Amino acid sequence: MFYNFKVTPEHRDFLRFFWHEENDLKRPLTEYRMTVHVFGNSPSPSVATYGLRKSVESSSEDVKELINNNLYVDDGLFSCNSEEEDISLVLRTKDALNKEGKLRLHKFASNSRTLLDSFPSEDLANNLMDVDLGTASLPLQKSLGLLWDTNSEVFLFKVSEEQKPFTKRGALSIINSIYDPIGFAQPVIIKGKILLRNIISSSSKLDLDDPLPDSLYKEWKSWVQSLPELEKFQIPRQYSSQSFKSAQKREVHIYADASKEAIAAVAFLKLYGSDPDSSTTSFLMGKAKIAPSSGHTVPRLELCAAVLAVQLADVIHEQLKIEKIFFTTLTVKLYSGT
Repeated sequence: MFYNFKVTPEHRDFLRFFWHEENDLKRPLTEYRMTVHVFGNSPSPSVATYGLRKSVESSSEDVKELINNNLYVDDGLFSCNSEEEDISLVLRTKDALNKEGKLRLHKFASNSRTLLDSFPSEDLANNLMDVDLGTASLPLQKSLGLLWDTNSEVFLFKVSEEQKPFTKRGALSIINSIYDPIGFAQPVIIKGKILLRNIISSSSKLDLDDPLPDSLYKEWKSWVQSLPELEKFQIPRQYSSQSFKSAQKREVHIYADASKEAIAAVAFLKLYGSDPDSSTTSFLMGKAKIAPSSGHTVPRLELCAAVLAVQLADVIHEQLKIEKIFFTTLTVKLYSGT
């Protein structure tokens, strides 16, 4: 997408590079300058985001909302109350981006076959172009690192089968391979992080690629072998059966706690329907961090967990515009000596 945005002539000297004349490896190197923004250059995402938002400045509010708040660089995630509303929004957004920015909005994926059938196959996601939308099962979609089964409407985890050496680098690679931005799998991931901390503290003199002691391998292997169980874990895409947009009242309840091993905070969404006595509660977001191995008391860690809860609240308030947020933490009592 970055190639859609030109670099002003006075800035092109910052994107100089050497390559063979006319792309012939037998010819000498010569100096070139990029005229468009490139992948890997730190300002490129910001430039692209600004360009996208600039392209819809004169559009309707729902189009601006989609581009400004539901797009991450060039990936967008959003939902509507009906297929008709969804199709209308996508078509108007496509037209606005094409007219004002010469940008093509495509690679669509959806749980609605009606919506997918409303667009030419070349505008669909790569793995949907040749699918018979009338009868075939829809393939898994991947957006922002999450696997989405559009047939059963659930998010899934896929664990890498690649074998990693029992080194600090290998252990860190396994932990970082589980992408979990919402916090669904934090109870599993935090255990691996605690094990990694213990491994590093007990082998501080070893380099990143040195084999770790066999005494630490058994517990680590047991945790690694348990990871494929995550693939059986399915998270419903919807918060609850109660519609978020039509809910009469929305509340967020955040719980925080700490131990000598870790600190954590979790947020739940409570939605009320037209009946005041009818409500649904569902997982919203979670976060966990390992505690320092030494130098911190449990009361201090409890306060760190409270800070983590406030950070969750800030994110939820900014993204979902929910005002009523409740906090629950363990009471921390501090005594001073006399």
